[in-house]
Amino acid sequence: MTLNRTPPTSPKPQPKVSVDRADNTASTSVRFTPHESTLQQCASAPDLSSEPDTDCNAYKKRKFDGDSATASTGLTRAMFDTFSNKQKAQFDDLMLRINSIIEQNIDLKQSVEVMSAKYDEFLSRISYLEAEKKADNKLIQQMEDKIEHLQRNMKASEIEIRNVPKSEGETKDDLCDLVVNLSQTLNINISEANLRDIQRVKSKGNSNAIIVTFSSVIIKDRVIKGVKMFNKSKDKGNKLNTTHLKLKNNQPVYVSERLTLKTQKLNYLARTQHKNYGYNFCWTSYGVVYLRKKTGDPQIRINSAENFLKLKPANCA
Repeated sequence: MTLNRTPPTSPKPQPKVSVDRADNTASTSVRFTPHESTLQQCASAPDLSSEPDTDCNAYKKRKFDGDSATASTGLTRAMFDTFSNKQKAQFDDLMLRINSIIEQNIDLKQSVEVMSAKYDEFLSRISYLEAEKKADNKLIQQMEDKIEHLQRNMKASEIEIRNVPKSEGETKDDLCDLVVNLSQTLNINISEANLRDIQRVKSKGNSNAIIVTFSSVIIKDRVIKGVKMFNKSKDKGNKLNTTHLKLKNNQPVYVSERLTLKTQKLNYLARTQHKNYGYNFCWTSYGVVYLRKKTGDPQIRINSAENFLKLKPANCA
């Protein structure tokens, strides 16, 4: 069956309008393009001459733009809410930490106040203990001086004879004979009646020292003075020795007054160091150590090691 269809009408050629503005007057001329009238038309060709519905496109564009703005606003609000919640959480955590620090500072302040009070108390106690220590040291020094004075008085009538060999089966009578022989050598009249006690004591070396206690200090002083004069009058090889005590072996004998333990230490220090400090003479008298630079100079009494050591800077400069 043959269908007779009417072909669609060809679109009318649209005139092209040109404007001539040379003389500022508008003139319209219409020209037709030859190929526009020869376009083939088909049944399925769209109507290209129809104008698009501008109102519909505008509506769709406005609708699309509105959806994008709404979505963007919602996303921004969600991001802001997330950021705000995060900041709030951080702020809450920061406030907790600040409060914890404040509490710690309060506890620390209280601890510092307690420690400061204890420190002040300790300072007070230390000051009290230092004052008490000074008082105790002063009292101890006074007691030591008193003991030293008592010991000197007890030993004031005693002499010490050193470097005398001990004989086998020695008795006190033998020791008394030694002291009598010594007095004869020194031209001093001493008998056993003048001796209150005599004994040997342990000392360094092979021979123990002989301690003689006289009945008076006067006799002791005579013996000490006699020994000094005897040694001064003799040459070095003939000073007081064991032959003067009627003993066989010829070895030097040393006689000195009995010293306390403290004075012995001072005497040893003085005898070993006095020349280094510029002092030529060192001796003891009545249990006290003395120093002297040269003949005619005043004597210096040494009561303690501190007194002796003070002489070093002044004389070794």
